[in-house]
Amino acid sequence: MAELLDAQSLRATTRLLVMQPTAFCNINCDYCYLPHRNDKTVMPLETVGRAASFIFDSQLNAPDFTIVWHAGEPLVVAPEWYRQSIALFDRVAPAGLAVPHAMQTNGMLIDDKWCDFFLETHMRVGVSLDGTARLHDARRKTRSGKGTHAQVMRGIDHLRRRGVPFHIICVVGKATLDAAEELMDFFNAEDIRHVGFNVEEIEGSVETSTLEAEGSDTAFRRFFARVSERARAADPPILIREREDLLACLQSPAFGYFGYNSQNAPFGIVTVSSGGDLFTFSPELAGLKNEAFGDFCIGNLADATPSSALASSAFRAMWHDIDEGVSRCKASCAYFNLCMGGAPVNKLFENGTFNSTETMFCRLSHQAVADVVLAEIESNLAAAPKAAAFIAAAG
Repeated sequence: MAELLDAQSLRATTRLLVMQPTAFCNINCDYCYLPHRNDKTVMPLETVGRAASFIFDSQLNAPDFTIVWHAGEPLVVAPEWYRQSIALFDRVAPAGLAVPHAMQTNGMLIDDKWCDFFLETHMRVGVSLDGTARLHDARRKTRSGKGTHAQVMRGIDHLRRRGVPFHIICVVGKATLDAAEELMDFFNAEDIRHVGFNVEEIEGSVETSTLEAEGSDTAFRRFFARVSERARAADPPILIREREDLLACLQSPAFGYFGYNSQNAPFGIVTVSSGGDLFTFSPELAGLKNEAFGDFCIGNLADATPSSALASSAFRAMWHDIDEGVSRCKASCAYFNLCMGGAPVNKLFENGTFNSTETMFCRLSHQAVADVVLAEIESNLAAAPKAAAFIAAAG
């Protein structure tokens, strides 16, 4: 049964605030689930201020709290708007708290003025890049259907020339699974050292994934094993987000004690749409619709408080089913301590209900990654005594 919550219990629980400056996106990726990417409305600065107050006045921010500007293409909004927005957060944040900001962009609009802004604000920058032009241009296209790879690489060149740190998010579909060598050759040649792999998901209007094909689970394991091997052998090594996150999880003193993750814990993630609508749980739910849960909105910042959000019928219905689903995962899945109950958005759109367990997303993003990385660790442990014996004999 879902735990009854009050505003006091939410203190220090929000790790991520996802701010949607605009729903508009200047490109049209084949696998994009965002339903309002033609809407050019920009979030009013008044709404930004309300978001800051909503978080900080109620002390929702966790010790590792981050604000990420995402959903739509954030760079279609001018740098000056972000400067004013960041100032609003700094004005409301507790004294002495340095609030980190991050931005996920398709990279096409990056130029020197954006680099100035990134350096000035210490913005953490993520760029969406699906690898080589062959792989990237097949799915990440302009509104007229042309590839975007060359423009993204120009943006990345700006970042490198100006010394702006960045990481890459690469979406993996069926075509990527046979291209591990091509992909890693490319990242190594381009001196890209931080990469995260997002599997091609089923959510919202995207009702199918190329990774549903028979044999994809095995092919993904083979792909990720080779990618991980190449990444570790690179000089300097390429850090793969999924591998690093898993190792951090295993090394945490709290491993095995977590009951939820940020996507299925109430207010672990808070998302604010450009119109000020408020969401929690998986940020991808913002803007989507479902027969059982409507638009998933738990209030609007014009008048919402943590207490009113918790009391909303949408929150109560979602939390009941999400919590039941987490309990079922805990009771049935050997990987529970690694993913802590999965992502609600994937459960709903793959299985038809939050109150469910395994998904394709879970099998690939968590189970396959865990199997590969744990096999690496076991292999290294097995090799260590042999190496020690060889060194002793040689000495």
